[in-house]
Amino acid sequence: MAAANTKNTKNTKNTENTKNTENTKSTEHAKNPENTQDPENPELTEDLMEADAASGPSAADVPRPVAEEVLRRHGTGIADAERGRGWTNATWLTDDLAVRVATAPGRTDLLREERLARLLPAEAGYPEIVGSGVLHGHAWALTRRVPGENLEEVWPTLDPAAQARALEQMWRRVRHVHRVDTAAAAPHARARSPFFPEDPAAATASLDRLVRARQLTGERARGLGRVLDRFWSALPRAPRALNHGDFCAPNALWHDGEVVALLDFEFAVVAPVAVDLNEAVKTAYGPDAPDGRAPLRDAVRRIAAGTLDEAGGPDVLLGYAVLLEMWVLENELAEEEPDEDDRAHATALLAAFAEGDGGYYGPLLDGLG
Repeated sequence: MAAANTKNTKNTKNTENTKNTENTKSTEHAKNPENTQDPENPELTEDLMEADAASGPSAADVPRPVAEEVLRRHGTGIADAERGRGWTNATWLTDDLAVRVATAPGRTDLLREERLARLLPAEAGYPEIVGSGVLHGHAWALTRRVPGENLEEVWPTLDPAAQARALEQMWRRVRHVHRVDTAAAAPHARARSPFFPEDPAAATASLDRLVRARQLTGERARGLGRVLDRFWSALPRAPRALNHGDFCAPNALWHDGEVVALLDFEFAVVAPVAVDLNEAVKTAYGPDAPDGRAPLRDAVRRIAAGTLDEAGGPDVLLGYAVLLEMWVLENELAEEEPDEDDRAHATALLAAFAEGDGGYYGPLLDGLG
């Protein structure tokens, strides 16, 4: 679902610490995230939010006054801040600080992320935490602003070799995330990702809805069902790790030719690393992968060669890829103004995966043997 610390793939999945964004799946993934409670003390968090909201402004007006008060407490004002884009959170950026405010009351993702961020190694590049809390029922989080630009905005200006280096730099940073102790991380990560059905019955129901909506033929749905049967069979054997959960260019910062930070961990989840690996693979092997993709594909081959077994193997990778595109397609169908490019992209991927030969990922998987 993006980042703060920059401006705003999943096509957007966020951005914080930059100028324009906060989320993308990150745009796309952030359109309809789940509303979650604080896993450490859900009842207390809910009570505090309700009590605080009772005396504050209406929910629709809240994010700006919350950001204004938080910045004032830290010696600056909102007049000096740039407004960032966001879906699940509203973002304001000063020269030194980035403040995010949940756009809806009761959401505790920012509070979870703040606790999770304290477990991340320095190599992940997460911005220094200044504080977090709840005002008028809305969670907020404040970090130091990291110098840099949103990698998604820089990406089109990079040549293929530079794009490949950037992707490998992102991957090196997220590998440090994958090594965080899962027992320590689990209370602060999502219990499950909102982008993937939690069981075979839910996945089958999603396929049925797409068939009824005439987004999939019955034949393609059956082909995807076979891919998912292999996924559900292989999933229990796949090792678990902390995933970023929205691993994409909008959630990375670029500065002086380097990826300097990964941002926006509100979709972090303990799961097979195929969750993050799929995002890297899709960069180079999707239907809209850029021309001159050879350097990117070489980079992804190196990444996958060192990670695929740990990720659970091809069946787990392909299963997550199918489930994600099903989510994207259903999400776009629910929008009043769907993104036709995202819709076409998801449709193309699903049609290819339904063939049972790995679809767009086939050349990668065949090469890895």
